[in-house]
Amino acid sequence: MKRTPLTAILTLLLAALPVVPAAAADGGPSAKVDAPVIDKGEVPVGELVEAVFQIENTGDQPLEITDVRPACGCTVAEYDKEIAPGATGTVTAHVDTTNIVGPNAKAVTVFTNDPASPRVQLTVKSVVKPFLGMTPGYARFTTFVHDDRDQTSSQLLVAPDFEDLKITGVESPEPYIQVSYREARDTERDDSVPGKQWRIDVTLSKDAPVGPVADHVKVSTNHPQQKQIEIPVSGFVRPMVAVTPPAVNFGKIDTAQDQKWGILVRNFGSTPLEIENVESSVNGLEVEVEPIEEGQQYKLVFTPTAEMTKGPFHGSVELRTNLPQQPTVTVKLTGEIL
Repeated sequence: MKRTPLTAILTLLLAALPVVPAAAADGGPSAKVDAPVIDKGEVPVGELVEAVFQIENTGDQPLEITDVRPACGCTVAEYDKEIAPGATGTVTAHVDTTNIVGPNAKAVTVFTNDPASPRVQLTVKSVVKPFLGMTPGYARFTTFVHDDRDQTSSQLLVAPDFEDLKITGVESPEPYIQVSYREARDTERDDSVPGKQWRIDVTLSKDAPVGPVADHVKVSTNHPQQKQIEIPVSGFVRPMVAVTPPAVNFGKIDTAQDQKWGILVRNFGSTPLEIENVESSVNGLEVEVEPIEEGQQYKLVFTPTAEMTKGPFHGSVELRTNLPQQPTVTVKLTGEIL
């Protein structure tokens, strides 16, 4: 009589047994998501898309959501941190479509105390459609100078599938970013697009503060699918006269040695710069002005002399200019005479 090996019998018995998930066999929480992908279909640019995911606890112990991590461009508005056995909780995700065009999918990773599936992947899908068109679509100010003159960037707003387009309002983020609009003239229109078209002028006024500009102008319309469109505003506001470096630390100075220091004075304004006078508060420190490009760039040369008092010093140099917008420029000075 031929005998079947014991290992073969055990293999057959194990194969016949049903596969039971660890959570169901041992007890505990179990996360179940019937719809891990929510497709919102076609949405307009700029819309905040909301997706609410249902998570069911099919286990016999409370299901804890320990963390939720959305992908870039997606945020999690809220979620249930604990879901009772047999109950259903939610995770609500928002997708900002301001800078998205075309098909896209944003992922959300949910971390739970389910021993069998500690991570649940959720996805928000959509096709972002620009119902409004803006040309050039941004207002960029790269050569702007404080207190010199205003600059304007003009936009053309169109709606290829909606002929009765109207602007119902504009919102500026700052008082020095001024916005006006009117219906486009024949010479300003895009002939390939029918219906009403609008010209929008974004003006950065000369009183804009020195520093970076990064914001958005909001334009509201009567378009049934896209009520709002944004115009990114970017750039940098330069001072009319800039000194590089803005302060000088001479360190330790031996006046017995022949030493000189120099800094650059640059004019970014439209009026030629003249340095009419230079005054130093540090006795014995000689200051000369050397033209590099008349009206635009100068070099200030500092020469320590034996008349300077030994020990640390703190002072400044004041430049008097011909510019009414910036009549004086001050440079701080520090150092020590050995």
